[in-house]
Amino acid sequence: MRNVRFLCLLMAFFSALIPALSMAQAFTPLPTSSAKLIEFESESCTGYWTPDYKCVPLKVRAYLFEPKGEWSALVMASHGAQGVDQRVFEYADALTKNGMAALVIDHWTSREINMRSMNYSVATAKGGTTSSIATDTLWASEYLRTHYPQVKKLGLIGESMGAMAAIQLSKQRMTDLFTQKFSPKSFAFPFSAMVGLYPACVERVKGERFVATPFLILSGELDDHTLAKDCVDYQGWVNANGGNLKTEIVPGVHHDFDAPHFREFRSRGQNVSKCLNVVTTETITIVSSGKVLPNTLAGQVQLPRECSFSGLWSGHGADKFVAVPKWIDFFVAHLQ
Repeated sequence: MRNVRFLCLLMAFFSALIPALSMAQAFTPLPTSSAKLIEFESESCTGYWTPDYKCVPLKVRAYLFEPKGEWSALVMASHGAQGVDQRVFEYADALTKNGMAALVIDHWTSREINMRSMNYSVATAKGGTTSSIATDTLWASEYLRTHYPQVKKLGLIGESMGAMAAIQLSKQRMTDLFTQKFSPKSFAFPFSAMVGLYPACVERVKGERFVATPFLILSGELDDHTLAKDCVDYQGWVNANGGNLKTEIVPGVHHDFDAPHFREFRSRGQNVSKCLNVVTTETITIVSSGKVLPNTLAGQVQLPRECSFSGLWSGHGADKFVAVPKWIDFFVAHLQ
């Protein structure tokens, strides 16, 4: 009887595992050897929208994956704090299988940023910010405009910090800042659609305006690091100020719901769930504590030290690709 019970449990276990295994085979990380390696001019900047703003020239590496046959739509993929990993090459696989090219950008290597040995404050001081990621994508769009004229529509997908870069790009001030580097006639907002996966929707800038580009945020219902509630609330803020944002909650998943590793508790992970802040020209105010910081580079560096704490859940559950149909359909609708 015990053997029969054990056999039944074993069969139930493998029955539950089969769907996960079949989904895991749906999209594979494309090898960099199958991509065109490109380098484009960009900048490493610190102190965005503060008196301390400054930039130095930088070259950034990216991998271009092309679908079979002719193509005219391309989606850039921006990684999170950890840097380039398997998931962004899985994005490339999903995109090329749907007739779109993919440009996977390595934002960290040329900035000498390694988040295994630094935290958000240290990275901010080195230019490892969501605004820097956003800046890279705008420079990449200029490179593509010159070297790949067949690109008719551009999209962007970012995960975690890369998703927060998409949030920065949705703000009119990012376009205005970049336009200053070019004549207004030679630069226009390049993206026709943007997707953000599990971003921290924690910044509210007084008086900000947004671009009307379709923007989809997918947040995990159980995310205890970048809260879904903040992104649901953010939709109202954005759309009341000129934007075109839709936030969807993905049921039953945590932060990094498409990460290369299974869900686990990371006791040393830097949790920013209490970092909702309101920004004016002069100040940054942390909502949870009321702490006021100067809106300077020093204040931006200090912000994570004041509001973050250690410990968060991270990783995929049974279905690593649970959100892929949602964002693929979004890009197909807006780019093809």
